[in-house]
Amino acid sequence: MAKRKVIWSADSSMDMIEIMDFYNSRNKSKEYSRKLYRNIQEKLKTLDFSIALPQKTSDKKLFYFTLKHIFIGFDIIGNDFNVLIVIDDRRNPQLIKKIITSI
Repeated sequence: MAKRKVIWSADSSMDMIEIMDFYNSRNKSKEYSRKLYRNIQEKLKTLDFSIALPQKTSDKKLFYFTLKHIFIGFDIIGNDFNVLIVIDDRRNPQLIKKIITSI
């Protein structure tokens, strides 16, 4: 199996940084943010499409999954995962519903 590459869009990178900053400020520690980011990266690199597909949106090209409370929206081009959307689903669950149904 070829090595999978995870590419973060500028918007998704900024969203992830914002989420990590929120938890750094709230917890007064960067440890939780580091663990969360590592877990997301590991999930993206090891996501197995033959066993359990991530869910699709109405767009059919955009896949998503949630890890803990973080919604990750991505597309797949070849062997690359392009992370397009990162949302803390506890902060704005209505936005996620809108994304899933209207794309």
